[in-house]
Amino acid sequence: MVINEKRKHVRVEFIIRAIFETEGQIREDLQCRNISMSGLFLRTENPLPVGTRGNLLIVLECGENRLEVRAESKVARVVGSDNGLPWGMGLEYVRLDPDSSLNLYNVIKYQGGIEKEKKV
Repeated sequence: MVINEKRKHVRVEFIIRAIFETEGQIREDLQCRNISMSGLFLRTENPLPVGTRGNLLIVLECGENRLEVRAESKVARVVGSDNGLPWGMGLEYVRLDPDSSLNLYNVIKYQGGIEKEKKV
């Protein structure tokens, strides 16, 4: 499902486990809820402070095929129960290598987001 917002890049609903490593701490309790070519939203009961930098890993497996999306990222926003939304944090990609960028593009295209993005 495409999430229609006034953003530079269209976000698509995409639920998968994500790993975020920062300053020697590895967070594996994160669940990606939506994703775009510029960032993603992770559900977590313990969001990190805005500005925290780290390395993101999302692994996509289908049969014997395995694709990875790796990105140096930073926490761009935190949301929580004070505004009625589930706890979580928005990550912005700081650096995305070419292979990860292609894998991410294909995920978003498969979810229906790329064609919609071109029309905006």
